[in-house]
Amino acid sequence: MMQGLLSYQSPLYGRFTAQLPVGPLPFAALREFLPRYDTAERMAVYSLVGGIPAYLERFSDKESVGANLKRLFIRRTGMFRSEPFMLVGDVIRRESQTYESVLKGIAQGHHIPQELGTLLGFSASYLSPYLKQLEALHLIERRIPATVPPDKRAASRESRYFLADAYLRFYFRFLAPNLTLVEQEQEDLLWERISEQLRAFVGITFEEVCRDWVLCRARKRALNMVPEIVGSHWSATVQIDVLAMNWRDRTLLIGECKWGHEAVGKAVVTELLDKGERLKKDVLPDGEWRLYPILFARSGFSDAAKKEAAAHEVELVEVSQIEAELAE
Repeated sequence: MMQGLLSYQSPLYGRFTAQLPVGPLPFAALREFLPRYDTAERMAVYSLVGGIPAYLERFSDKESVGANLKRLFIRRTGMFRSEPFMLVGDVIRRESQTYESVLKGIAQGHHIPQELGTLLGFSASYLSPYLKQLEALHLIERRIPATVPPDKRAASRESRYFLADAYLRFYFRFLAPNLTLVEQEQEDLLWERISEQLRAFVGITFEEVCRDWVLCRARKRALNMVPEIVGSHWSATVQIDVLAMNWRDRTLLIGECKWGHEAVGKAVVTELLDKGERLKKDVLPDGEWRLYPILFARSGFSDAAKKEAAAHEVELVEVSQIEAELAE
């Protein structure tokens, strides 16, 4: 609505003196909506609907996450049934079907423009204006490996696109392929199918919250290094969930995020250290880099993992600590 009021054809064009973008609430705010839930349950809700207050108000922490999901989502007449189409239709008046196809393709895992174009039968150049418009509307976000130097980021061809809206991610991942079950109101069957993949789905959101935690700490100067950028890294040789860099100081923070039900073991610590060495060898330019490794976990760490981490100066962070520090 505000973009329309400030467009070239609007009487308000050129008259505003400041802009204050209002985004979704952060993860830490969910404690105000769902105080009876534990941190893991709030993370699950955050992965379903993000920080949209109107969505969060409909959840009840007197019920389980699964019970809420069946009540709110797997209903033929529920508000969440048509919400994605209303959301897209409200902000995009023309060619909404093409935009919806782009969103659906990204949700299915086609993050690279060329792959997305092949899926939809268009060239990457044809999709470019659609991607830019969706990015401007904050429905998708463009990500580049954090290891790409600052002067090359704008023109980088390593871009990948991801859905920025949590509910759109959930809808296109779980509900859109199963609309027949929604129409038939087979709540239990669809919940069984969703629950089989929900842990991995929530794990993606956990990675994003861990990156938010690193950025929050960076603003407070509470890290061992001062990052110029916080993101992630992907390449043919190594994938890293959380990566923060300072090119001038040649300092590097790498993090691995584990959303499993069991305590993280020693092997995960070793694997993270190995990723750091491969990153310095295969990706980063010549020179000495100071490495600061961090492990993030839902279910804590084994004694062997703690011992190995202490020996190699690996910081260990649990999800309850993340939530508490983000709320400060």
